[in-house]
Amino acid sequence: MPEDSAPVNQPSDAPSPEDRPVDLTPVSLPRRSPNFNRLDSFEAGVLYRLPTRLFFSSTVENSLRAETNIFQTERDATTDMIYRVLPNTTLGYALTRTTRVACNYFFLRDQYTEFNRPLSRNFHSVGFILSQDIPNRSKYNVNLNFMSRGLFATMDYLDESFFNDLLPQLSVSRPVSNRFGNGVLYLNILGQIRFREVLSKFQEGDQFYSLGYVHWRGPWQFLFDTTLNNNFGSKRLRLGNDNQVFILTQEIARRVHPRFNLQTFVRSQEIYNMGASSSPGYAGFNYRIFGGLRFQVSKAPIFPVRMQLASK
Repeated sequence: MPEDSAPVNQPSDAPSPEDRPVDLTPVSLPRRSPNFNRLDSFEAGVLYRLPTRLFFSSTVENSLRAETNIFQTERDATTDMIYRVLPNTTLGYALTRTTRVACNYFFLRDQYTEFNRPLSRNFHSVGFILSQDIPNRSKYNVNLNFMSRGLFATMDYLDESFFNDLLPQLSVSRPVSNRFGNGVLYLNILGQIRFREVLSKFQEGDQFYSLGYVHWRGPWQFLFDTTLNNNFGSKRLRLGNDNQVFILTQEIARRVHPRFNLQTFVRSQEIYNMGASSSPGYAGFNYRIFGGLRFQVSKAPIFPVRMQLASK
């Protein structure tokens, strides 16, 4: 689209490109965490040649989605088709069996079709992670996680913005196994404290409460997630009122090849914006339907197993 041409059919109450709030808090589903990765994408010989306590997870997701309310408005919803590429890499080291440190980098590109000029954007995120498992005698896995990151957001035709995020997180999960396959039931509580500069110019605080289930059966994977997001902060810096977002996610994925961890998936999301009255960018209902491919490689930390010989 030429620079001097305005978007067609843009709703009258939609914000201008300069004022539109940027969605910087995509929901992170647990299948992207190393805790849920499978190791059969690598040959055993390759795994053992790497440092035993080194771990990593690398995922590349390409998707095309249709979205029914791209400007997040209460009335006059506008649809568009968006291409997304999302590489996400975590590299870390296990200090002990329960304590890990890691670095994370991800890049996200959303390329809009009709509304390319005001909405297409890039995100770069670089963060440091400290993770601690909480030992217990139950069947539940408990993990405390803290991440500090720098987030660089660039919207097409606009200047670059920098954000500093502090992300404390509590995760509780329980493996489930039955005749229908294997799965993981999880509860996740994530806080996000966002600054416009490093620990300065507080913009907002967000809380994410997620409850869901991931199920594997043969080459198939099924995901059901419910997330409530509360947002509050500086109205001037957020460019909108405080609000709440209720997100329902369902996904079906299938492994394409038995030796390579390549999946094709279809994901559905229902997004309900609440509490912000009719503020553009924070109001209305939005439905997203994704289709795409996801490739993943990973390695977990490996610790020696102590063998005890039975006495005669």
